Amino acid sequence: MTLIDNGYQKKGELAVDLTHLKTRYVVPDIYYELHGLALQHLSLNDGIPRQTLTTDLMIVVEEGEGLLICDGKINELQYGVPLVINAGHTVEIRMNEEALLSVWLIAFTLHDPERQMSPSLIETRETDTAGFRSIVKRIRAIENHRMAQDRKQRVGIHTQFQRLMSMVLKDTHEHEGEVSSEHTRANISEIITQLKGRYNEEITVDELADQARISKRRFTHWFRQLTGTNLSDYMTTLRMEHAKQLLLRGERMKDVAALVGYRDEYYFNRRFKQVEGISPGQFILNHRKSSSNICVMSCLGHLLALGIRPAAVAKNLANEHYLSKLSASFHKVNSVPLDPQEISYLQPEMILVGNQEEYDTLSPIAPTYIFSQNDHKPFVLLQKLGEVFGKGPEAEKVMKQYERKAQRLRSRLKGMIQSTDTFSVMEIRDDSIYVFGNYWCRGAYNLYDGLGLQPPERIQKELIDRQAYLMISEEQVASYVGDHLFLTVLDSERYQHMSSSIGWQEMPAVRQNQVYMTEYTEFAVTDPISMPYQLDAQMKLILERKMLHS
Repeated sequence: MTLIDNGYQKKGELAVDLTHLKTRYVVPDIYYELHGLALQHLSLNDGIPRQTLTTDLMIVVEEGEGLLICDGKINELQYGVPLVINAGHTVEIRMNEEALLSVWLIAFTLHDPERQMSPSLIETRETDTAGFRSIVKRIRAIENHRMAQDRKQRVGIHTQFQRLMSMVLKDTHEHEGEVSSEHTRANISEIITQLKGRYNEEITVDELADQARISKRRFTHWFRQLTGTNLSDYMTTLRMEHAKQLLLRGERMKDVAALVGYRDEYYFNRRFKQVEGISPGQFILNHRKSSSNICVMSCLGHLLALGIRPAAVAKNLANEHYLSKLSASFHKVNSVPLDPQEISYLQPEMILVGNQEEYDTLSPIAPTYIFSQNDHKPFVLLQKLGEVFGKGPEAEKVMKQYERKAQRLRSRLKGMIQSTDTFSVMEIRDDSIYVFGNYWCRGAYNLYDGLGLQPPERIQKELIDRQAYLMISEEQVASYVGDHLFLTVLDSERYQHMSSSIGWQEMPAVRQNQVYMTEYTEFAVTDPISMPYQLDAQMKLILERKMLHS
């Protein structure tokens, strides 16, 4: 091959003008320019403050978990999922519940003449363990030679970086904040619901991860986020709850073991004792000893929390969402209408009622006591019942368990809820509208006393530590609604009418999309059995909304 000179070309020579290679035989100029990288170790009190990126940034978690806030949207930082944020967007890193977060921060620029406007965040598909280790290993190799003086070594660093970016971004999809996480959460929530009917099956994390179409590690992470425990312990709890019901019905030990998924009766016996602290036989004996000839028209959940099993209970209490299974073996009596003869026939030694009217009707039958949830906070009532039945230590134990749970959840809310935010709890019926204080019903105690959230000024003055609830008019609703509203709707037609009004649309909770709908059946009563479950449901509503709109 020779250069063309004045158009003259010898026979057999290839006509190629080397000066025109850059225009005639173009190779698109696309490459990643590495600017710098650093491994940061963050503890619970640390973080990276909000700032706008001047370069592209890749984040690779080596250990722990955290939160990335990108343009105000919250994304989870976790092992196995590198994140890439494009220049020009704002980022902030916060700690999650982990005590330590070790994370690589890699600044670079993508040079691409045809590059269009990029999304703020690109989340890579989750890499298997071996693949992710290779990514981290390559990052460490680049870091180890970062200060190399040899020209060949410096070229090698940038060559390694091109390969690294190829590894990381080969299977990416554009990620818009919470969409991917929300889809994963919904899938796993559905799987958890299904597990409640599969407690007697042998189920593995691998099987469920495949069902959710995510890695085993990511499934384990999300499962713990949604249940507070791992799969093995969750399934064991389900099995033991069903086993206790079967034991109380008089089923043989061998049959109970098989029905809840244990082939070996002796292994079931051992597991039951590990979980419950007593053997199945002792559990049955304790149940028989603790059963009392009491007729309960109020505070069923409080008595059950103290380990007291009444002989008869009001049918409406026994049917409550979180109490129905525990009440399966009790005799049910009507409360509406109240039939004194039915209760008299049972010859109870004691009757517990919730109001003066019930007292006047039933007190001639047996010693009757009023324990009104309208007049006491749930744990004050628990203490009073503990004193009456000699169950003071049991009451203290239940209260400490609740406080430990509430404290853990309060720590999760730090930094997610403003200290000035206010919370309200309301119910809409066809004939009335209720706003609740911190005594009982609809989960208000959990919010105010459990999680330490603030009520609006008017609720603080009129209801907190004063009364259980207040009936208000539609015109008064706006004056009681805070920045967040937990709402129970029993009349959907009335709610639709109210929610379409301008006054409703202008309320802060509505404008900020911070109205949380709760099911009446799940929040009808407040007692030490139901409250922890209700607390989980309330936290889930708050955190999911924050993930969507923060």
